Order: sequence, then C-alpha cells, then structure tokens
Amino acid sequence: MTPHETAKMIHQELSPFAPKLSAALNRALLDIGEGSMLVGLGPGANRNDDVTFHETESILLSGGEPATILLKIQQVLWALEENSTWKVIVDKKPGRSSHQQMDLLYTLFRDPKC
Repeated sequence: MTPHETAKMIHQELSPFAPKLSAALNRALLDIGEGSMLVGLGPGANRNDDVTFHETESILLSGGEPATILLKIQQVLWALEENSTWKVIVDKKPGRSSHQQMDLLYTLFRDPKC
C-alpha cells in the first residue's frame, strides 16, 4: 500500500470514533512521511532520523466497550506497521476517565530500523 492508500484506509476505519488518532496518523504518513535518502536535510527529514510526537484524545464510549474500541485501534495499527515504518504506542491516561469516556495518549514514532 502507498502512504496515501494507507492514510485513506486509516481515515475510514478510525475517524468515526478516534478522529485525533486518525489525523495524527495522516500527518505522520503524508506530512512527515518516511524520510528521504538525501543527506543534509532538516531534522527529521532523513530516513534515519528519529521522529516522535504525541497526541491525546478523549473517546466517548456511547455504550461501547473500551476493549472493543482498543481492538479496532490495534487492528488499524497492525496495518500501519505492515505498510510503513511508523509505530504507535497507545496508553490509557490515568485519573480522569469515566464510564462514558476513555482518555488515551498516543505516542507516534518513526522506527528507522524498519
């Protein structure tokens, strides 16, 4: 899959319930990209540069189970890892979460070893 096809698939799968993660992955795939083989570019622009950023999101559960939502997110992330060098760590933020919402912290990074 090309980065554009991957971003489109991610948008279709995630935007209904995790729009901030969908937008962050879109940014990673299309704006930042996989990095260039050229040397001397700005920080993060070379293929071997480490790139990391964070995003937070509060997902309204609307009667859904948190485990079901996390499974859908993980399935999309497996497809991301198969088609790019980007990886995502999903953490549940402690404290504020209630029965109606789930607060998540995403750490997105490009793994130059892939």
